[in-house]
Amino acid sequence: MHGASLRFDVGRALRWMAAVGVITLGGAQIAGAQGSTGTVTGAVTGEAGQPIVGAQVSLPGTALGSVTNGTGHYTIVNVPARDYRLRAQRIGYKLIEEPITVRAGATVTHNFVMQTQVLSLDQVVVTGTAGAARQREVGNSIATVDMSNVAEPPSDVGQLLQGRTAGMTVTQSSAAAGSGSMIRLRGNVSVAMSNQPLVYVDGVRIRSDGYAKNVPFNGSDLRSTNDVASPMNDIDPNDIERIEVIKGAAAATLYGTEAAAGVIQIFTKSGHAGKPQWSFQTDQGFYHELPFGPDPSTAPPDDTIPQVYRDSFPARFAGLPAAGVSRSGGTSSYLFIDPWLRNAPEHHYSLSVSGGSDALKYFASGLTTDDDGVLPLDNERKQVARGNFSFTPIPNLLFDWNTSVTADNIHNTPAGNNAQGLTLNAFRRDRNYASNDRPEAMNALLDWDLTSAISHIVSGGTATWSPTVNLMNKFTFGFDRAQIENRNLRPYGFQPQPLGVLSDAVATYQTLTLDYAGNYAIGMGHGLRTTVSWGGQGVTTDQRQTEAYDDNFPGPGNPVVGSGGDPLGHETRQRVVNAGGFGQALFGLKDRYFLTLGLRIDGNSAFGQNLGLQDYPKAAFSWVASDEKWWPSVISVMKIRSAWGQSGRAPGAFDAVRTWTNASAGGWAGNPAFIPLNVGNPDLGPERTGELEFGFDATALDERLTTGFTWFNRNITDALFNVRQIPSLGYDNSQLANVGSMESHGIELTADYTVLRHRDWDWSVGGSIATNFSEVKSLGGAPDFSIGTDAWIMKGQPIPVIRSDNTCLTNPDATGSDGKLVVPVFATDPSTQCVYGANLPTHNYGINTTLDLPHGIVIDARGEYEGGGYMYDGAGEAAVSRSVRWPGCYDTYKKQDLGQLDQITALQLERCTPALTRSDYWIYPSDYFKLRDVSLSIPIPARYIPRASSARLTLSGHNVWKWVNKDFPTMDPETGNNAGYDSPVRSMLEQVPPPALFLASLHLVF
Repeated sequence: MHGASLRFDVGRALRWMAAVGVITLGGAQIAGAQGSTGTVTGAVTGEAGQPIVGAQVSLPGTALGSVTNGTGHYTIVNVPARDYRLRAQRIGYKLIEEPITVRAGATVTHNFVMQTQVLSLDQVVVTGTAGAARQREVGNSIATVDMSNVAEPPSDVGQLLQGRTAGMTVTQSSAAAGSGSMIRLRGNVSVAMSNQPLVYVDGVRIRSDGYAKNVPFNGSDLRSTNDVASPMNDIDPNDIERIEVIKGAAAATLYGTEAAAGVIQIFTKSGHAGKPQWSFQTDQGFYHELPFGPDPSTAPPDDTIPQVYRDSFPARFAGLPAAGVSRSGGTSSYLFIDPWLRNAPEHHYSLSVSGGSDALKYFASGLTTDDDGVLPLDNERKQVARGNFSFTPIPNLLFDWNTSVTADNIHNTPAGNNAQGLTLNAFRRDRNYASNDRPEAMNALLDWDLTSAISHIVSGGTATWSPTVNLMNKFTFGFDRAQIENRNLRPYGFQPQPLGVLSDAVATYQTLTLDYAGNYAIGMGHGLRTTVSWGGQGVTTDQRQTEAYDDNFPGPGNPVVGSGGDPLGHETRQRVVNAGGFGQALFGLKDRYFLTLGLRIDGNSAFGQNLGLQDYPKAAFSWVASDEKWWPSVISVMKIRSAWGQSGRAPGAFDAVRTWTNASAGGWAGNPAFIPLNVGNPDLGPERTGELEFGFDATALDERLTTGFTWFNRNITDALFNVRQIPSLGYDNSQLANVGSMESHGIELTADYTVLRHRDWDWSVGGSIATNFSEVKSLGGAPDFSIGTDAWIMKGQPIPVIRSDNTCLTNPDATGSDGKLVVPVFATDPSTQCVYGANLPTHNYGINTTLDLPHGIVIDARGEYEGGGYMYDGAGEAAVSRSVRWPGCYDTYKKQDLGQLDQITALQLERCTPALTRSDYWIYPSDYFKLRDVSLSIPIPARYIPRASSARLTLSGHNVWKWVNKDFPTMDPETGNNAGYDSPVRSMLEQVPPPALFLASLHLVF
């Protein structure tokens, strides 16, 4: 890290980790390396005889295994001659493990017939464990998204995750091409730091926060599309096999100081032994914007000029557009921007191949996309290539190497709270910054070049050595490097800035990951088995940004920085190192009682110099009660679990360091000078999050009902809050300090029930309930403070809470009488009387249904409801304060025009009167429901595509219908502010909400 040093020798720690691994490996004999070998082959089918694709067939205690191909066949070669247990497993099926004997030079043929199982306790998970573990052994909740159960083809990972996991909210910010998604796992865990979860791809840590926003560093920071792209969008969803999600500290202890917000692990597809299998998919469709304003029929007779003036001067106001319509033809249904909206085509093409030889298996894929956005300049062209390879040079030694490369080119429309952008000026009609909403004036704002070029490589290698049945060593090296070039050009002659402006910025993000984990299983007799795990991890992140700016060009052309009159430059760099070691012991009794104890110790270069190392303990218990002889058969599977653990969130790279900045405006007394910036805090450390959870997973009623329940309680101590400094010290800015404490609790309940079950068709329904109630327990003696418009951190309130900055209305629904306006009444103490509620939703409900029809036809639908949160509508307030006739006030305007003054409520009067309006009158309850996905999937008979082994056509829609709280008059609860999804507060500015997506997808396998 630039400007700070690590308080322990990371290099020495990593060398020690490597040495331990070498000693462990070197001390073990390579079983069978020189001995005679044989081959194991066979097929895996379901109860109806259908081939099961993607089943893992392995020899436990070795690194040998295979994955079934498109016909359900597998082959394992170079197997040392001896006795084994052969295991077959696949999500949704019961694990099978049977004995085999391999003889030198011989081939063993062993077929499996797998039975369906909705809840498999022998399913192997990786996230949150020191090594691969069976579900029955894990005491915390882990959610898994299996891509084989996803009917509709997602456009990106954010869309894929929406509404699929209880306790996870995924919110896109706008309709901008390339827009990222905000992800929260059980709500916020921090006020000062990012709340995005950690993201791993095949064991490699990637950046989870957004890319740099395309905005000049000089001048207004609003001159942009006012959204950010996400590195998760660089992953091709077609490459994903499954995703594992852990939502709290009880499960994230082994990830240490940076995992308090949870962890998402993405696992991509792998190859198989056998002839190549090709897969091709094309997705063709379009984006369509749903209305986000009131119907024009609800507008007053003339929503630009009051009717009383029109009646008095009919000739003067003749020819004005109809009510609810702008001069450009826009309607109030889209806040008058619909002339510039479009049904935007989406084109995706992907091709993959998997196969392998005796020792080498491979999966390779490529994706190309060309997506327009609903805004006129929006387009995203993306290419993704992936290569995954598995190599077994000798028995018990497996090398995996996974690499993906992404090139993404995004073109955006100027939007958000941007006075020179399209959306703001369209929303405000003739009261905009040009005082003109005619097409020629608005189209001039589109002469703007906003482009982002992203290149992203994620590469990692894993070596797994199991020299004996009981010992496993695993090394992982990962490299993630992403670069974005943001070019922001308003050319010479651009209407609002005639001399032109150019900004070109390059941001580079690099993450190096080094992991080692060892596991040793010990059988102790009498049904007792212990697995001891140990290891360590080092993660180094490096972020650099160089920006160049110029303006006042002498004439038209294709400018570069330096060809204008005021070239400027700016550079930032930061490097953070986090490293630690862990130990864990798993005790199992009779394969149904499990106790896990673990500890991680971490150091981080962002800690204050007086802090030292941090320890994060964990404990978990699991009991498979349904394995007891006395358990009732009506509940076929019952696992009861509990877990407690701690993890952390490190401060920013320079938060602990005393820093200075250059004095502006000619320095100090005309000389170059530094002035104080950050006071520094040698005692600064991580926020510590401890979490306790209890729950169960069960199936009942002949496996028709599958359910899971979790109760959690999270405590955050040493919370980082900005503390004001004594002015006499010479520091104007606040200093982060570990002074606060916060808490949250909630439940997560999921249930799926097969209503009808028949040989040819099934119908199942399911749902989920998740709650999250947070509270600030202590401010460390500091007063309440604001972290955004009407968003506050207050003792005894949610994280954050929405409240008025002023004395608020106490009679918002009151009306007047006898033709007179109501008299508003205001509170005397805003800190206690003007609190609305949590910013993030406090409860989330999901519903889904699947209908499997004869001939392989599948109908699927999923919906999601979020409620309990409140949002600020900055677009409405900014418009009304400038005397814009805002569609959200149509009811008020109608009553004014008709002389029904005594029917206007106090809130309507204050909100819709330009001289009276203020931010707290624009706070809405953000309850909404969206039909996230609906799809129809139809297999295509082989006679139509003779060379294909399978073909399927899927028609789908995403976010195709919505319901919004009646007190949410305009916009959409999933509309974001200028900061994009990285913002600590959800609020709305002049963005176009995320659109609906309609797709037709054809998937072929050869």
